[in-house]
Amino acid sequence: MAIEVTDEAVEVLKRSMKLGNVDTTTGGIRIRMAKALGGGSDVQVELADGAREGDGIVELDGLRLFVDASIAETIPDAIVAVEPQHENIVVRPAR
Repeated sequence: MAIEVTDEAVEVLKRSMKLGNVDTTTGGIRIRMAKALGGGSDVQVELADGAREGDGIVELDGLRLFVDASIAETIPDAIVAVEPQHENIVVRPAR
């Protein structure tokens, strides 16, 4: 699974896990596709207690990502980054 995570995103996600009291030995961040209200789909980034069946697991710098297989299908070579203005996490294709 090809997914890149910027240093800034790692820091924001780690801070979110700490604030959400996520157990770092088993938990992490889940990235998945979800149906959007107006049709289509959106990427969801959420705190998770552990991996689900079919999740790819990416570990880097003390952060564990549980990546749903649909992400790789929808956004090949995805990058997890931070939108600077509001520190929102975004998942976008590599440019």
